[in-house]
Amino acid sequence: MKRIAIFLALLLLGISQAVAAPKSVAVKKLSLIPVNQGAEKLVITGKTLVTIGNTDGVNSNILLTGLDATGTQLWQKTIDSGVDEVALAATTDPSGNIWLAGASSAIEASESATAQIQVENPDGVLVEPASKLRGDMNLLTFWKVSSAGDLVATYTAVQSAPALINAISANASGVSVVGSLQDKPFIQSITSQGVFGKIIPIGTSKSSLNAIVRQSDGTLSVFGTSAETLGGKKLAGIRDGILIKISKTGAVASVVRSSAPKADRSWIGADPSLALTGFVKTGKVIESAFTKFTSAFTPSWTLRVPSLGTSAVISAGTTTYGAFASNSAVSGVIGWKPTSPSLLLISFDSKGVITGAFGSNEITEPIALAYAKEFGFIGLAKTPSQSLSLFKLP
Repeated sequence: MKRIAIFLALLLLGISQAVAAPKSVAVKKLSLIPVNQGAEKLVITGKTLVTIGNTDGVNSNILLTGLDATGTQLWQKTIDSGVDEVALAATTDPSGNIWLAGASSAIEASESATAQIQVENPDGVLVEPASKLRGDMNLLTFWKVSSAGDLVATYTAVQSAPALINAISANASGVSVVGSLQDKPFIQSITSQGVFGKIIPIGTSKSSLNAIVRQSDGTLSVFGTSAETLGGKKLAGIRDGILIKISKTGAVASVVRSSAPKADRSWIGADPSLALTGFVKTGKVIESAFTKFTSAFTPSWTLRVPSLGTSAVISAGTTTYGAFASNSAVSGVIGWKPTSPSLLLISFDSKGVITGAFGSNEITEPIALAYAKEFGFIGLAKTPSQSLSLFKLP
């Protein structure tokens, strides 16, 4: 009996160690760097941090600003073709090129010269020149930019209406985007030489595609939300998060729905390792979800935290970073009790265990995250006054 008791005690000890809750981590303060207020996107190429924004004037242009690790400006370049252009998504490829995707107007053909006749104006009335109407931005456009901010190439395809781009992904073979065209979700890919593939429509206005990852085998992984049947998979909640695999031929190979009864779910961000983030709204309760998936869209680990719903995710080696707009204490994070919306960054190991927490009440919600081995981790966020700031690990 004594041996049995000892054996049971050891067994229970082993079980308690196996299911023991992870140790809590103390929150550390993020380091902040002011940034130009036109920044909307963020990428890292080599040892240069590049912010991308859109400027407005006689015509809209794209502004790229190169910064070093301290936030000091190294260069600033403008993409201006003489017509309207706007960048809506940005990424880099393995060669360090920056790829932008968005919309632009067609360059109008020049008219033949017409002789000007002087009109008599005895009263000296000044007539203001008529403002030139902006052309419809019906060109789906990709800009390839060097790591120094110089425009290398522009690739366009005429569409029936301006395309809204939600996300972009690039690898050695090409670039792909997801977005909406006339309120309907679509996927568009081009080769690295700028050859456009066939547009792939997905669902109706009841669905939205928010993130995309190009896989090395030629398939695409696409993520978003849907309130309709897709790929034979029916709606389970108010809206479900969706994970879609697109084959090499452009067909829908599989659809997985992330659902909860009477909940509104959406995947809003993903990184190449298939770490995803999104929101779950059930009644008045809003949570941000961070989940790591396998290539078969099976979850390896997941964590939900109370939030305002805005979040971003990126992986660096075996570490995953999730940033979100936090409005309350978070279980397992010591010293975090925001009295107003504040940004919290959590790091996870390969098993989804929280290994670090970093926050600041001087910024509120993440806009973009970036990582490069030569540079490290950095993010772009809004402040309470709606200005912008870069943030990085202390």
